[in-house]
Amino acid sequence: MADHRQISGPIHSRALVVGALGLAQTLAWGSSYYLPAILAGPISTGVGVPRSWVFGALSSALLIAAFAGPAVGRIVDRRGGRGVLVLSNIVLAAGLVALAVANGPVLLFAAWAVLGVGMALGLYDTAFAALSALYGRDARGPITGITLIAGFASTVSWPLTTWLNGLLGWRETLLVWAALNLVLGLPLNLLLPQRERTAPMAHARDRSVGWKPYREMFLLAFVFAAAWFVTGDVGAPAAPARALRSISVAGDRGGRPSWAASGSGAAR
Repeated sequence: MADHRQISGPIHSRALVVGALGLAQTLAWGSSYYLPAILAGPISTGVGVPRSWVFGALSSALLIAAFAGPAVGRIVDRRGGRGVLVLSNIVLAAGLVALAVANGPVLLFAAWAVLGVGMALGLYDTAFAALSALYGRDARGPITGITLIAGFASTVSWPLTTWLNGLLGWRETLLVWAALNLVLGLPLNLLLPQRERTAPMAHARDRSVGWKPYREMFLLAFVFAAAWFVTGDVGAPAAPARALRSISVAGDRGGRPSWAASGSGAAR
């Protein structure tokens, strides 16, 4: 069946879309999921809680993002992804500001809850759904390109976060990341074109193929969950130890901490 939709927005070039959205995803990941790898220790000391609580707050944010994902997907299906991604930058900035002023466990978990909503709105799931809504089956190329760019999120964010933390402190570092979401991430997501409907789509029953892949979807969800369990176990929670060990060795040998963090990020 023909697709009665057209792309509208500031840019139409797929290369520009991939570049803009790839940079926006790099910023979104670096200012949310990858933050505890460097800042878990300073945050736990400043807030007065064990470091494990910081990762517990991150885990709660990931659960919130997971449960919010289907609702976000339906919004992307109905209205497109640009508005959702732009909103994610605002929510992430709000969560980072809340985390920057946290002075106890309640505000710590509340801030990460806000960040969890921002992650649901602004990470890969939403970006890929937006691209699929724009390009259909042709979205595979742009999705691959964005994944390659945003794959360097830890490589970029870990040394930058380390440098900012040493220069300003962890609270000010979070405020810098919040500002970057507003002054850089938000405009980049605004460059994403929208796809407007020019004719009503067919009724769902007219497009039904008589197959509801419930079992397959549960199996796929289990595979994704298992993969994230393994990579998360050896990734973000283990990263502070790797980064701190690298930073310590670099300091003992006259190197810079940001260089060590950069190496840890690239190794990931």
